[in-house]
Amino acid sequence: MTGGHYAQVYEWHQAGQDFVLKIAPQADENDLLSMHAMLEWLAYLAAYNAPIVRPVYSQQRNLIETIQKDGRTYLISASEEISGVRAEVLPPKAWDAPLIQQLGRVLGHCHALAETYVPRIPAFVRPQWDQTTNCFNPIDALATAETFLLEKRAQVLHTIQSLPKDRDSHGLAHLDIHFANFIVDTEQGEIVLIDFDDCAYGWYVMDIAMLLFDVLVVYADQKRDVLRRRFLKALLDGYRQEKPLSAFWVNQLPAFLKLLEIGVFAMVAPGYDLATCQDKWVNTFMAGRERRIREDVPYLDLAGRSTS
Repeated sequence: MTGGHYAQVYEWHQAGQDFVLKIAPQADENDLLSMHAMLEWLAYLAAYNAPIVRPVYSQQRNLIETIQKDGRTYLISASEEISGVRAEVLPPKAWDAPLIQQLGRVLGHCHALAETYVPRIPAFVRPQWDQTTNCFNPIDALATAETFLLEKRAQVLHTIQSLPKDRDSHGLAHLDIHFANFIVDTEQGEIVLIDFDDCAYGWYVMDIAMLLFDVLVVYADQKRDVLRRRFLKALLDGYRQEKPLSAFWVNQLPAFLKLLEIGVFAMVAPGYDLATCQDKWVNTFMAGRERRIREDVPYLDLAGRSTS
């Protein structure tokens, strides 16, 4: 399939089924523990029929195997292949209310299961969202970010850090659920979440915020207010079929959207040049972005029009 600087990914076919094999270099002992924690979480979700990429056990009944080569340790894991396409390539018309509701149900199902999840092995625990790198907390990018950006982020954090962390609202979340990280089978109306590498403990509403954040960039050529109302309503309708979500948490979405906006800007802005950048998503996101952040323009006005 693909091979990057971090991992090599391969496909294989066995007994009438397709699988994906991933081989990644181990950076340190924490890398192994972190991967174990992620795969244990996926195995738990799969055991309760959550629509996620399903990990595959080795012949030794392990979720991870290790090999040594040229003085390095490599981590090997496998998963079932998924039929369908990445959500980001679907045309806007594909996102009718039933499909958006299904996305909400998928997310709500995973969050409902997270409420009672306890790692089987105490060492296999994922970090808190602010103890690791993700789009909400891009550690390396923030280390060199401009002062104004850090000040704006501190203001948002002041609001967020006072939020309750009870079992109903806070737990193990995906935290990277943009439109490239779930697969859609449009014929069956099914959605499967993939790429849980950034999963961490945080507020469940963070996953909802990322979906809302990304849809307004991926489909930026649509009428934004119509898209916002239609997408958010259908998403929450589906979500609430699996897990309750109060108006209080919906009202926190603007804060998490702003935190995400600042985090993504911190990652993208250094070295960004409109004249040479060919990434449509990046160019769409960056258009007027610094001004909006400086002027405290909401990424999205839930009561009115989108401002992003």
